[in-house]
Amino acid sequence: MTATSDSSLGHGTVGSPQGNIEEHEYPALLDSIESGDRVTSPPTYIPSPKHEEGHNWGSENPIKTQTEGQHLLDTGYRDGKQVYNVTDSGIIVKFQPDNTPQNGYHSYEVSKPRDIPASVLKKLLNDGKITRSQYNRLRKGKR
Repeated sequence: MTATSDSSLGHGTVGSPQGNIEEHEYPALLDSIESGDRVTSPPTYIPSPKHEEGHNWGSENPIKTQTEGQHLLDTGYRDGKQVYNVTDSGIIVKFQPDNTPQNGYHSYEVSKPRDIPASVLKKLLNDGKITRSQYNRLRKGKR
């Protein structure tokens, strides 16, 4: 009996597929690649002055450090080009692409719960990032 490749799996390997580190560190990047978006580098968190405390335009950005922002972006939930996540203090943030060569994203607090896609809310609930009561309130457009 001869070995055959599992070409039906779409990755051209023999036997079981092997995961890679990017599957765990950059889910937003993988979702982007799977959706056919052209991405040349992992998403990079780049805060925008528009969302800094004290400015009168744009929702405030509750993320205080580059490290925190990058981690939230890397582990976020993608819907289209936007990425959502929850800070350690329970604030839901939205990352918006900046269309820069570095694949930069800036973030801000979601001010209107109805702006959070239902699929993202469901993932946040399933992963324990929000409670059932928070999920129900957010689905109704309440904070």
